[in-house]
Amino acid sequence: MYTQKSEIIKQIQSYHKQLSDLYLDLANKVEKTELKLLLNDLYQHEKCRYNYLEKHLKIAEKINSWLDVPYACLSEQISECFEGLKTEPVIGIHDIIKIEIHFDNCLIKLYNLLAAENALNESLTNIFYYMLKKTKQEEELLSRLFQNAQNTIYDLPKLKTFSQLNYTN
Repeated sequence: MYTQKSEIIKQIQSYHKQLSDLYLDLANKVEKTELKLLLNDLYQHEKCRYNYLEKHLKIAEKINSWLDVPYACLSEQISECFEGLKTEPVIGIHDIIKIEIHFDNCLIKLYNLLAAENALNESLTNIFYYMLKKTKQEEELLSRLFQNAQNTIYDLPKLKTFSQLNYTN
């Protein structure tokens, strides 16, 4: 079943919007300044991802391309990411990093699905390959941060490297 590329991008944008709303909600609930800063950074990062996809959405709408990906399949994948996720009580940095790693894993699954279904049509799907690559880089960075947080007292300035990951393709 074919789906317009613009509809796929809108679905992924919806994912980032839901995630940014989640981080904003969590930031409003935590009391520690460091956690608020981290959650605000993650909120801003999700907004950047959303905005990055916006320019590709406009291009996809003009080109009117179609990809061999069932719309329902993507919706199911996105729903599964949010199902059963326990975000409360968020009591520390470990919880927040675990949540972000969970959502990055979900994104990697989505982008792998999109890349695999359209491997022969790389010119139409290069945005998904790029997003897959960036998400994997972020996941590696978060994993290292999580490892560091387990071994030492968490050093907030190290997190600034995460906020410096930008989308400039």
